[in-house]
Amino acid sequence: MTHFIGDTLRRTRRWVWGAVVSGALLSLTACSGEEEQPVVQLGPSAIVGLSSAEGVEAFLGLPFAQPPLDDLRWERPIPWEPSKAVVDATQFAPACLQSGSGLAWYHGMMQRVGVEPSLMSGPEYSEDCLYLNVWTDLDDTEPKPVLVFIHGGSNTGGWSYEPNYRGGPLAQRGAVVVTVGYRLGVFGWLSHPDMSIQNAGLHDLIAALNWIHTHIEAFGGDPTRITVSGESAGADNALHLALAPAMKGRVAGVIHQSAGWSATSSLTRDAGFKLGQALVEAHAGVEGRFEDLKAVPAEALMASQLSLFKRHYFSPVSDPETLPIPVEKLVQQGRMPPLNLLIGSNGNESLMYIPDNAVIDDYLQPAFPEAVWDEVRTALGSQSSELEQMDRLRSALQYTCPSLTLASAISEGGGDAWVYRFNRVREGFDPIGAYHGAELPYVFDTHDAWLPTNEVDRALTRQLVAHWMSFLATGSPNQQGSYAWPRWGAEQEGLLVTQTLSGAGHSEAALCARLAALRRR
Repeated sequence: MTHFIGDTLRRTRRWVWGAVVSGALLSLTACSGEEEQPVVQLGPSAIVGLSSAEGVEAFLGLPFAQPPLDDLRWERPIPWEPSKAVVDATQFAPACLQSGSGLAWYHGMMQRVGVEPSLMSGPEYSEDCLYLNVWTDLDDTEPKPVLVFIHGGSNTGGWSYEPNYRGGPLAQRGAVVVTVGYRLGVFGWLSHPDMSIQNAGLHDLIAALNWIHTHIEAFGGDPTRITVSGESAGADNALHLALAPAMKGRVAGVIHQSAGWSATSSLTRDAGFKLGQALVEAHAGVEGRFEDLKAVPAEALMASQLSLFKRHYFSPVSDPETLPIPVEKLVQQGRMPPLNLLIGSNGNESLMYIPDNAVIDDYLQPAFPEAVWDEVRTALGSQSSELEQMDRLRSALQYTCPSLTLASAISEGGGDAWVYRFNRVREGFDPIGAYHGAELPYVFDTHDAWLPTNEVDRALTRQLVAHWMSFLATGSPNQQGSYAWPRWGAEQEGLLVTQTLSGAGHSEAALCARLAALRRR
């Protein structure tokens, strides 16, 4: 047990004997007969977790807010306070209600590379989903840096304990890892003028970070060294979380993986309100009230989400409490705060999302005047196939170029930005290349059994984990003996990940500049 009172640290350890543990989902060692379980005391509550043979303790399915059900649907999350004598933290909680798109992402990827999809199973889903997971090593007497990871999934899918980012391996190396669930789709990101709050999903993340800041010392974490991180929509949410007024002074750094679009585009408040009103009218008619939606069964709301918002990306709207100024405006106005940012994208972010019948005109038409299409094709590489051109264009516009814009804005605002480009293609993964999310098993050291992993992959994993751990601990990804990762600046240098680590000017920076110029024509 770890117990903190005021500024005084008192560290001991307690064990519960003879408890039944179900740790299969975590691949933690389960012993026959009596089994040791770690306990952390939070106020009156003994939080009972799981222990692994590797010396990692895991506390799973910890509530950080009351269930957002019935009258609490779309309301501000009410913080959970420890009150029970014993809290069972040995199993993951259900994922937030969704259509199963997160699992579909994994299955689609696996099918593209000839891997049996049944090797990957999904979680249960529920509206009652505001829980987090903590991995730590309670034996370490020094407070450890904290990584708070927010899952992606277009804010409509995903869950906090996907196999890509379970925290045991990083906890072995000296971090406390926390993964967080938050309301998704219409339950978390719907906007309407009659709502008591906007951006409920972002409010959930704020509540989670407040819980972490208050309680993480009990799990061995240092509340002054909290890094918020995410991939895809999770990265976008991590950035918005770090910028939220209520989080000022609580975030030491941001790790932003394969996102960036909020630097160049945002959902307006009016547009968000129109979508919310469409849901009201679908269930309560033109004269209906938003409050009427609280009585609608969750399954009916999910069905409406799939029909009304099929192609909509749920993102936060401008809101005085959570997002006073959208990122796009902060960038345009040169007002990005001096964050400490590690940011990057992958070589083939879009390849597995391009339909078989797509043509490049599908991606040129909404982004460029027709008069410059030939110049865009030339910039993309005249010797490349049309599929390669589509992948490079879509990846650049949605992921890479906005990320570089954000890195430059941070650097120019007095912060430190560290940029990477992940181009490693696993053996046999040519059909999807360095896909969206490809870096996750490397930086978390979570290569699943169905992922082909060789010595090159294991060497890259060791090096990237070292950089990530250094960033968590010191605010810089560099440490003695590692590759010197240059700060992003006028030279536009970063870290290139292929079969090895190297550095030079970013390979896509010139393309981004050319595309930006052509869009202005």
